[in-house]
Amino acid sequence: MNQNEKLELAYEKMKNAKNILLIGHTAPDADALSSLGIMIEFCKSHSINFYAYTEKKPYDAYTYIPNEELIFGVSPDDLKSYDVIIILDCGAINRTGMEDRLRRLIKARNEGALLFPSYIIEFDHHNQAENFADLEVRYPDCASTTELLYYFFKVNNLEINKEVANCILIGLLADTGHFLHTNSSSEAMLVASQMLLRGASLPKITAHTTQNKSIVTLKVWGRVLENLKFNSETGLASSALKAEEINLLLTPEEKEKHADLFSDIVSFLSSLSGVSVALLLREEDGKVKGSLRTNADNIDVSILAQNWGGGGHKKAAGFTVEGYIAASESGWKIVS
Repeated sequence: MNQNEKLELAYEKMKNAKNILLIGHTAPDADALSSLGIMIEFCKSHSINFYAYTEKKPYDAYTYIPNEELIFGVSPDDLKSYDVIIILDCGAINRTGMEDRLRRLIKARNEGALLFPSYIIEFDHHNQAENFADLEVRYPDCASTTELLYYFFKVNNLEINKEVANCILIGLLADTGHFLHTNSSSEAMLVASQMLLRGASLPKITAHTTQNKSIVTLKVWGRVLENLKFNSETGLASSALKAEEINLLLTPEEKEKHADLFSDIVSFLSSLSGVSVALLLREEDGKVKGSLRTNADNIDVSILAQNWGGGGHKKAAGFTVEGYIAASESGWKIVS
């Protein structure tokens, strides 16, 4: 089955559904929330009942994204009540925040224990970590999951209204760093221009993203740069933020409001002269989260992230491990 056939099959399953569950990845970014916003718009236009969920949703940080107020941080009660379950931008089932429940549902379906089993569709632009969906629509060459959903609308001759156009553009701008990252393909730029023609507001999006830096975020940037270590032999630039530093600089509310802050910082570090790979470590809830970025064509940071149970794209990846951060002579290390 080719990609267009997959997109057409996804549409057939979705338009005939009575109840659809939409799931984005835990601690969602702008691409994940915008992808949910697109699918909400689809459900609304087809009069389909839906519930949109994402674990650890940051409230008040992404209110500029259409349909953001219809995305909830409380998981649905009964998964079996949904005809179709759509998983967006997750990369792996463990990033849904519902791994145990979804695996039980899949197991029951495979054993024939469900009279009306849910049909699971995955839309994603990450490399495959595990094949768990009934229909996997995966475009690793897409700059964002919202770009992939543009092709879903295009192949199925669906209307792209102003809300959908804004969502597609927001996801593209977020995952390409406003077309400064190396994943800024000509196709992605063409899609962005099409969204502008359909009513997407670049000035409004820019005002909520690149132009909304605060004194608080600048202090975090300053601490990251102060902790920066560079290995000239390997080209690795690494920095770290311990939990006490983050808590000193950011209140819980500010952490939610500036959800893309750490992604922006590590992307900046990867652009510095002589840097082959940038690594930013931060402590959170007794764990260490690592973000990796590169602009080098011969380096795949997703492979590096997989060594610690993570994943992502060739140019941008991440992982989470138990432990805490400690300084070493050669840089930073994670102590478990």
